[in-house]
Amino acid sequence: MEALKKHLEGVRVIDLTAYLAGPFLSMHLAALGAEVIKIERPGIGDPTRISAPFAGPGGIGFEGRRPEDISLIHLKRNRGKKSITLDLKSKRGVEIFRRLVAKGDVVVENFAPGTIESFGLDYPVLKGINPRIIFCSIAGYGQSGPYRNRPAFDLTIQATSGMMAVTGYPDGPPLRCGPWVGDQVPALYGLVGILAALASRERTGQGERIDISMQDCCFSLVMDESLDIFVSREVPTRLGNRNARVTPWSVFPTKDGNIALCVFANEQWRVFLEAIEREDCLKDPRFKNPEDRVDHMEEVEALVTEWSQNRSTEEALGALRKRKIPCEPVLEVKDVLEDPQLKARGMIQDLEHPLNPKTGAKTAGFPIRFLARPAQDIAPAPLLGHNNEEVYRGLLGLSTEEMEELRKEKVI
Repeated sequence: MEALKKHLEGVRVIDLTAYLAGPFLSMHLAALGAEVIKIERPGIGDPTRISAPFAGPGGIGFEGRRPEDISLIHLKRNRGKKSITLDLKSKRGVEIFRRLVAKGDVVVENFAPGTIESFGLDYPVLKGINPRIIFCSIAGYGQSGPYRNRPAFDLTIQATSGMMAVTGYPDGPPLRCGPWVGDQVPALYGLVGILAALASRERTGQGERIDISMQDCCFSLVMDESLDIFVSREVPTRLGNRNARVTPWSVFPTKDGNIALCVFANEQWRVFLEAIEREDCLKDPRFKNPEDRVDHMEEVEALVTEWSQNRSTEEALGALRKRKIPCEPVLEVKDVLEDPQLKARGMIQDLEHPLNPKTGAKTAGFPIRFLARPAQDIAPAPLLGHNNEEVYRGLLGLSTEEMEELRKEKVI
């Protein structure tokens, strides 16, 4: 019986992205089965290729990069893709790109606004070549507005979206969220936009222009909780690990680590007090209802800390789990990589080099599980220009002479 195709098999993506936001998006398209053709600068490639540490047939290292070595960062973000080299600053490079667009379904780019237009490749031009093309751009502040031309990275986006304002402790400075959410959240919104546009194209036959602003995307997450500003007229504050509406809902110390603990309704509070053998607190008017406990948050947290800090993490979790209180250890990354739940779901995967499947590094697998069409198997990131022959000769039909001429002119 023939294996079922992945959901996006047959969809061809022309990928002009570099760094994180764009490659993170196109990596997920590849995991879903799309053919992702990553266009890189001749001789240079995506700048992340030369970001230490590196992996190659000789293993992992921080220095002494060999020609076949590739950055671990690049290997992670560009799995499942094909790589071709092409100089879009050359006239012939633009001509070849136009031919690729004619045979493509999606174009993704994360250049600074105006760059793609400077190549003569804006959406109206691409739509004229292929009316079905879906063109997605990711930029710090999008393609319009007074900040349009400002450079942006994860840190500056977290700063301008409100994320940092509500992250950290009340008596400390604003903090960025640890993962690169300023890039990765916009990438996932871009993915949603492309999938919607592909579905719409099935009905209309027409492509779409998608404009993703990193600031827009991160701001949309912040405003879920910060509506307090309209209710209380107060500026939302940094709460550390606390929840402004419920307590205990934070991280508490144990003898050998920390645990995350969440107690919500009154019934759960009663069961929690039984777990820590403090039923006497059931009659304390300070703790009668959730709002009372929030008003006396310091006292509630002191009660929990007094109990937790005198027990090992295992002992504390055991007592709480017996009564189904939501709680977990706060794991270090090295421990997460050994987590049996993630392993059971195939989320801990070897990070492969195209010339060396066993780099020794680990990475996250594809997190969406399908019953009929698995998406977790994804090929390693390619060597620079590895698919030039396949794409230029096989897809576009260029001759051997044309290929050699393009190489001499450094177009590819």
